[in-house]
Amino acid sequence: MKICMVSSEYPPKWGGVGVVAYYLSTWMARRGHEVHVVTREQSIGYRSSHENIHIHPVKWLRAPMLFTVSFGRRAVDWILSSGIDFDIVHVHSNMALLPRSCYDRLKVPVVSTMHGTWKGERSTISLKDVSFSLSGINDLSILYLGPFMDRFEDHAIRYSNGVITISRSECRALAERGVENRYGRRIHLPDGIDTVEFNPDNFDAALKERYGIPESHSTVVSVGRWAARKGIRELLEVFRIMHGRNVDISFFLIGWGPMEGEIRRKISAYGLGEVVHLLKSPDHDEMKKVVATADLAMFHSYWEGYGLTFGEALASGTPCVLTDVGGASEMCVEGTGKLVKVGDVEGQAAAALELLAREDLKEWGLRGRRHIEEYCSIERISELTEEFYRWVIEDPLNEKGWRDPFRKCEDGS
Repeated sequence: MKICMVSSEYPPKWGGVGVVAYYLSTWMARRGHEVHVVTREQSIGYRSSHENIHIHPVKWLRAPMLFTVSFGRRAVDWILSSGIDFDIVHVHSNMALLPRSCYDRLKVPVVSTMHGTWKGERSTISLKDVSFSLSGINDLSILYLGPFMDRFEDHAIRYSNGVITISRSECRALAERGVENRYGRRIHLPDGIDTVEFNPDNFDAALKERYGIPESHSTVVSVGRWAARKGIRELLEVFRIMHGRNVDISFFLIGWGPMEGEIRRKISAYGLGEVVHLLKSPDHDEMKKVVATADLAMFHSYWEGYGLTFGEALASGTPCVLTDVGGASEMCVEGTGKLVKVGDVEGQAAAALELLAREDLKEWGLRGRRHIEEYCSIERISELTEEFYRWVIEDPLNEKGWRDPFRKCEDGS
């Protein structure tokens, strides 16, 4: 197949959507498919990870939120002018959104993956959650420009030849939204986790010594953007509670974002300076080592479309304590971690301390890895995606009806 992957993010510009597009493109290329990745032009430059992957940066309007439609339109312009006879175009929404006319202009079947929606993101934040800084402009625009993007998301749901929804929670959200796919082809298919990249063998016995952590300490890690909707304030409160009950715990906060200044102030105010290690944008290998070496991973997101970092921690053999959002309940199943409600800092602290006290904690981690391998490994999800492509290509209008083994995305049940 000749596949056109449209993604506004692509390594070395990392992010949830970029990670999915990268691993999916790499898997398809290894299977012998010709993959063309259309992504945003960046000064950092791009390098293909496989001879079958060709990267095509396009210009885009460098404005919060508006870039999604600008990039989508430019991507379609490139596809139409490329002269390549594509079999399928895969758009990774909501960070790439096509105007209504583009679905008619493209004479090739379109698959859209809904990696969440802007409507979902803004439903969990308010003005008090926005950091008034240059890097916080994006969060502000989600609140006030996001509503103007809703119709473009509706176009993706309605006019694509096939729609992939990545979690049961997003299936419920789309059912409540009330926009139907005109071909009746909307499936539930989780994002794939690279279980080779993220695995227990990344364990680093020298980690504690490198960061000056006493050998007797348990370690907890959290990875994600330092923004309010990732629950970073609540997470620091959880750390404060845990430290008050057990001083022999060290914490790693890995990420970057507009709340860095507030995070540093709270760490100082809570007296956590000796036990919280702030790792701002470490290299990828170091991040993998910390995640695999930690005794526990913790997240307190208000909202997620899926939650790739949850699955990456579990694939690394690290049990999780996290809020029940996105795909959390699909990945963190019984015996692999604990789920808590958003805002329940006492409950999250108690659950984390309970797990850290367990002698069989490693077994919880191994169960978590086995579940990720079986449920959403990149191999399994990519095979199903390839099969979905073939269905859409062979029957673009879905005139022959539903195919197994795909699960319909209806009410999330």
